[in-house]
Amino acid sequence: MATSDILQRFTFANSHVRGELVGLKQTLNDIFQLQNYPVPVNRLLGELLAAAALLSATVKIEGLLTLQIQTNGPVKFLLAETSHDGKLRGIARMDDELDINTEDGQLLGTDGQLVITMEPEKGQRYQGIVALEGDDIAKCMEGYFKQSEQLGTRVWLSCEDNIAAGFLLQELPELGEIQEGLDVDEDAWNRLTHLGSTIRNDELRHLDNNELLYRLYNAEKVMMYDEEPLKFSCSCSKARLSTALTHLGFVQCQDIIEEQSKIRADCQFCGQHYSFTRADVNELFPLESAKAGKGLH
Repeated sequence: MATSDILQRFTFANSHVRGELVGLKQTLNDIFQLQNYPVPVNRLLGELLAAAALLSATVKIEGLLTLQIQTNGPVKFLLAETSHDGKLRGIARMDDELDINTEDGQLLGTDGQLVITMEPEKGQRYQGIVALEGDDIAKCMEGYFKQSEQLGTRVWLSCEDNIAAGFLLQELPELGEIQEGLDVDEDAWNRLTHLGSTIRNDELRHLDNNELLYRLYNAEKVMMYDEEPLKFSCSCSKARLSTALTHLGFVQCQDIIEEQSKIRADCQFCGQHYSFTRADVNELFPLESAKAGKGLH
């Protein structure tokens, strides 16, 4: 249900097909009140956040998943990040002179890409890239699954009035646990995706999950799983920024300290302010500061 900030998985009896529903309301309000984006940009970012939640539930990694859109259009950059436990955050960057009346289909320009990054707590970082197809984030997601997973996937996304929703159907390569002796419904994928295509955007955003699935699949046996809560939460911290400063390097940090007396950094997602003193920088670079004699004083 879009008003409850949840993700819910479901399956169809004796078929190769699984599905997910995502709804975001308070999550979007928490994110948008920290920014000042035009309504069309909020709409795109809301869709991307719903897509990130759907994808995270599909790939099932313990860690972070990020969807990043880079374009030559008025909206230059969109980013949605989610953790495996349902914490989401997102930002957008656009032309200063963005016309809020720009027609849909033009905000992301004619050339762009969707970058999907998975950072598991254990294991190797993975990144996949697919070309954008206009402003249709759902089509980009379908293209990603076709390209990287070779799985038939349909995605529906909608965001309006600070409510976003997502709906995913996916054809699995294996049946999983199906009772022995029962026939597999080989026509399920074509039938279920056809019925899924009849859903209206307002229904996707506002109907209760049970009501929505009954509206689409009242002749099917649908098994729904526990709801999983979603919420806005920023993962920024002074420790994470400290790591970023170590990548910047001792010399550059030293130059900033000499010029500004402190290194100041603001989180782009939540607006939290951080600062690093000379002593903080010395602690980040103990060997370099020792070689420099007295280090930074």
